[in-house]
Amino acid sequence: MLRSIAGVCGITSQLVGLVTLLAAVSGSPWFSWTENYLSVLGVRGSAITLFNSGLILSGVFSLIFALGLGKSLLSGRLGQLSMISLILGSGALSAMGIFPRTTGVPHNCASVVFLVFVYLAIFLIGIMAITASQKVWGVLSLTAVFVIIAFQLVPWPWSGGAIPQLLYCLPWSLWTIAFGVRLLVRPKPVDV
Repeated sequence: MLRSIAGVCGITSQLVGLVTLLAAVSGSPWFSWTENYLSVLGVRGSAITLFNSGLILSGVFSLIFALGLGKSLLSGRLGQLSMISLILGSGALSAMGIFPRTTGVPHNCASVVFLVFVYLAIFLIGIMAITASQKVWGVLSLTAVFVIIAFQLVPWPWSGGAIPQLLYCLPWSLWTIAFGVRLLVRPKPVDV
């Protein structure tokens, strides 16, 4: 049961994030993908509540996904470390909505914690999968991390960071959906 709930929550976390982001952007004609950061949607215009609520809900669903993933697929100390890392990253995602950009340090800390811990979790899960002879899941996880790092190293030509921010999150989103589907489809627990 936990496995199915976690799978649904993993997929839902990404859908809620995407839908609320697109709705906030469509309700903010002033927003520029090349001149603004995504977090400005949480402090300016009529979409403030929608955007911040989307971050909070995405984080809550992601937290449930992390717990279920940890209990269903991750074993040993490295598995528990991965789950804790994903839980901390998910909590930080919610914290970005609770502490919008205008709060300064709390928002910036939540953003850094999100990036560090979510991507650390994906990396650790990738290593675990490779060592457990589940190379497809390992390669998927490690590829997601390397794509994220590559996106962060690109010298983007825009003054705003909305497009790069979206690109940083895309591999995580696809990874979460893939593992959410895996939790729903596989009837028996297997170690990553």
